[in-house]
Amino acid sequence: MNNKVFEFFKEISNIPRPSGKEEQIRNYIVNFAIERNLKYISDKYNNVIVFKESTKGYENNSSIILQSHMDMICNKTRDSNHNFNTDPLELIEYEDYIKANNTTLGADNGIGVAIALAILDDNNLKHPKLEVIFTTEEETTMNGAKYIDVSMLNSKKMICLDNMYEDELWIGCASSHEWTCSLESEYELLEENDFSSYTIDFYGFAGGHSGIDIGKKRGNPILLMANLLQELSIQTKIYINSIIGGTRSNVIPIKCKCNIFISEKNIDIVEKIILENKLEILKEFDFANRIKIEFYKNNNIKDRKVFSKKSMNNMLQFLNSYKNGVQRYDKSGNVILSSNFGVIDSTHGDIQLDFSMRSNEEIYVSDFITNIEEKIKKYNLQIKNFLELPGYEHKKTSEFINKCKYEYIKYFNKKPKLIKMHVGLEAGFFNTKIPNLDFIAIAPNIWDAHSTDERLSISSTNKIYEYITILLENS
Repeated sequence: MNNKVFEFFKEISNIPRPSGKEEQIRNYIVNFAIERNLKYISDKYNNVIVFKESTKGYENNSSIILQSHMDMICNKTRDSNHNFNTDPLELIEYEDYIKANNTTLGADNGIGVAIALAILDDNNLKHPKLEVIFTTEEETTMNGAKYIDVSMLNSKKMICLDNMYEDELWIGCASSHEWTCSLESEYELLEENDFSSYTIDFYGFAGGHSGIDIGKKRGNPILLMANLLQELSIQTKIYINSIIGGTRSNVIPIKCKCNIFISEKNIDIVEKIILENKLEILKEFDFANRIKIEFYKNNNIKDRKVFSKKSMNNMLQFLNSYKNGVQRYDKSGNVILSSNFGVIDSTHGDIQLDFSMRSNEEIYVSDFITNIEEKIKKYNLQIKNFLELPGYEHKKTSEFINKCKYEYIKYFNKKPKLIKMHVGLEAGFFNTKIPNLDFIAIAPNIWDAHSTDERLSISSTNKIYEYITILLENS
């Protein structure tokens, strides 16, 4: 184990760093630079750039950018009391892995930050001048990369440390579009006395990264819930009191809960429909035997305020018409167009709906957006925020990528997969700021990122760190 890399990773894991709240991790990196007499720049977006001069004999070599992001996706299990704003992550080592106890691990992209810090910390490495960028809000708005000033940088070559797979070198990334919408909810007071309050609770779904895992048939509990509610509303009379599920538009949700009112005389019909749906869902998606679908009477619901029929129908019809998951593959079977429904939340009045799409081929973007916005208009949703994040198209001819490939083959004794990955990376923004940017993303194996099963391979981290130091030495 490379003790320095994992030492920094453990220190980073002690620092709360949700997107938009990176002040503490920013201060940690600034103090790291000050303690080592390294020049640094920090801006009002909490981005940090640290500079390290070339080692002797490398003064005439082209400088290289190392880039990673400080923030992490914050997800936790149903029974976890973890507070991502205040609590350190509880790391667990087992076999070849590091994971966190009942939360996301934040190896995306904490291990990238740790690798960069270990390189900056090691004065025995041979390398050209290093320009090391640590950005913020990558998992949400990418405002760090969007607004960072890189005019003082000299390099045209960037090694991004935000990747998930050791055997892949990512040379391009998808564009993404994210919507935050609200459905203006009309409520009414339920006066039918024979209607009692019940809860339908879906949880234990695998979840995951909405780019990498979107084609893995993990199930979307929000949309499965919507399908069930639609069927219930057709077969019997129901009223919806509240519904909540998911965490982010770019995260496949792991749970969804809905409080409803139903007539006691129809309880047998409801139970039968829920059981039939449950069996179908478990058969199709419960590969790990963890999905739970519960239906129970809930006497804690005292508020008999429910959605109007119009609001309920608009919500369910929108959800059930939403095109979720993989929409297109290329000829090689790679995902090139997908969408993810990430959040539903009625607990604050109007119903909030968050969803997103990714595309590696811009020719498909406008048609998909048109389709989405037609449905938004049809079902009376209001767009509260629309975020467009650019993709990155790799250079057709690149000596830098060829060099990375050559050194990979020498070190690993196999060819890497050169991938234009179906994820959003900050390369899209850096490409607009650095003319003729040569970009590649390299990182160790991270499994199930964005989920509470996220885990980092120790052996892969050691190999990738050594490979990157070889690249720097031979660049």
